[in-house]
Amino acid sequence: MNNNASDFISLSIFIAALIFSQEAAAIVGPYVAIIAAASIGASFALARRDKATRTGAAVFFARVVGLAVLLTVVLAQIASAYYPAIHERLMLIPIALLVGFIGDEWPRLLDKVLAKLLGLIDFFRKGQP
Repeated sequence: MNNNASDFISLSIFIAALIFSQEAAAIVGPYVAIIAAASIGASFALARRDKATRTGAAVFFARVVGLAVLLTVVLAQIASAYYPAIHERLMLIPIALLVGFIGDEWPRLLDKVLAKLLGLIDFFRKGQP
């Protein structure tokens, strides 16, 4: 693992080490960074939403950040498998930010991706009898 203290993950681990043991901080620190990045992304998603009650906004915000906590590590591992030159740790913050930013737009985004995929399949099939 990179011991460079200039990245945000290392800073999160350092701050967590002030509260937890070194071993626990190595586990908790990246999740602190994920929560911070997802919170920034979720704030943009919350701003795009129709105005709601404070409770509704807080529940939405917690749900989006929770989803980012669950998905970020898995998505970073998948991305790292496709791009082995980029370390998984470097992908945590951008992925958490993106998941938070998408918010509740997942169905719309997946519909667009599916439409593009089906269009690509049709493009290759047109030359076939």
